[in-house]
Amino acid sequence: MNQARKNIRFIIFVFVILFAAMIFYLIYAISVYGERWFVAPYNPRIASMKENIIAGTIYDREGAKLAWSEGEKRRYTADGSTRESVSHIVGDNFGLTRGAESFFAKYLYGFDEDAVERLTGVLQGEKRKGSDITLTISARLSDAILNTMGSRKGAVVVLNYKTGEVLASVSNPGFDPDKVKSYKGKTGSSVLFNRAFMGRYPPGSLFKVVTSAAVLENPELELQTRNCTGKTEIEAKEVTCAGETAHGEVDLNRAFTKSCNTFFAQQAVLLNGERLKTEAEKFGFNLDFLFDDMIVYMSKFTQGDTDIDIAWSGIGQYEDLITPLHAAMIAGTVANKGIMMEPRLLKSAVSPGASTLYTLYSKQYRNPVSEANANILKDMMLDVVKEGTGTGAKVSKLAVGGKTGTAEYTDEKGKKKEHAWFIGFIDDEKHPICLAVLLEGAGGGGKYAAPVAAKAFKKAVDLGY
Repeated sequence: MNQARKNIRFIIFVFVILFAAMIFYLIYAISVYGERWFVAPYNPRIASMKENIIAGTIYDREGAKLAWSEGEKRRYTADGSTRESVSHIVGDNFGLTRGAESFFAKYLYGFDEDAVERLTGVLQGEKRKGSDITLTISARLSDAILNTMGSRKGAVVVLNYKTGEVLASVSNPGFDPDKVKSYKGKTGSSVLFNRAFMGRYPPGSLFKVVTSAAVLENPELELQTRNCTGKTEIEAKEVTCAGETAHGEVDLNRAFTKSCNTFFAQQAVLLNGERLKTEAEKFGFNLDFLFDDMIVYMSKFTQGDTDIDIAWSGIGQYEDLITPLHAAMIAGTVANKGIMMEPRLLKSAVSPGASTLYTLYSKQYRNPVSEANANILKDMMLDVVKEGTGTGAKVSKLAVGGKTGTAEYTDEKGKKKEHAWFIGFIDDEKHPICLAVLLEGAGGGGKYAAPVAAKAFKKAVDLGY
């Protein structure tokens, strides 16, 4: 009998612990993921609110109307090019994409209005109007970037690296929100896929920023000078520089400027996979990006088991994957003295009664590298544009730094192709701009992505950013 009582007490104790753990997890999940669950298109509460509330207006940072309501109809900017360039940021009225229309629904449909304003609307006997929001993006900058990209698929993200504001985020191809209903049921459509926030691509040589940071952040390792002959053998397998170009005697700075694969492959092996993984995760790889203003897919770094795997990781060609937004954040970290800012998309929210519900605030995300080493990386990136692989990103009278990337991949037909990358920044307190350019299957980053970056930088500065 005593043993039976003990067993019952033990079972009750286990159930209490499990129940407490379940409650704790529920509280944690709601606090972490609640906002995302709320804005999900299948949330019936939002669907019902759309029947009874006139959605507020969405403006860009310059006051241009991007989306607004006319009676029961949702309207979007009349200019077709602008409408397409901001389509993934603005989103749609049917919940097929994760733009502002869905992500900031709590403002647009009045969930954050106070009780007095809600009661006033009821007493007036009219349909309540949601709050107006202003985004951080510039429609003019977005439109100019889309025109520069032309028919090439890919993404361009432009940030203010001091505040984290997203000045432009263009995913090409975009879509027409007036016609988006025709895509309902076609969730795999490439047009609806936001390449800037959700596209994950091999980083190629832009990962050398992370590898270089790992070298600098581990001063116990000797900074070696190596003789590049255009190729090297690691575990009886060959790693080559682009076109097997021999760079001769190279130190870290020259290897970075010329994007020397053999140097960084050997340096990665010297670091070892654990140190490289540690540095990658300091920069945000393998982390769930729970940002307040947007949904961004996780970038991936896999620690290789063998020296050759580690070597390929060090030059961004193993199993590494990164989103264009995250790539822009890395460039901004170097320019911002080693501080990575959280990207921000919402500038303000104002209720129909003119009450300010939200104003932009900056938020530091991580501090992956010391200020001293960030300054070294910045000088190296400035040299890339001055005399290295990124000269195509030069802009007259601006100090531009950057890193090119040519990321090899195999397409669905088994054919080897190359994504063109460029990440960079303007080294100027008056114009704290960083960006990432990704052109799918375009070829060399220096040849194709860098010129797009130059035009985006120039347009942003011309607009006063």
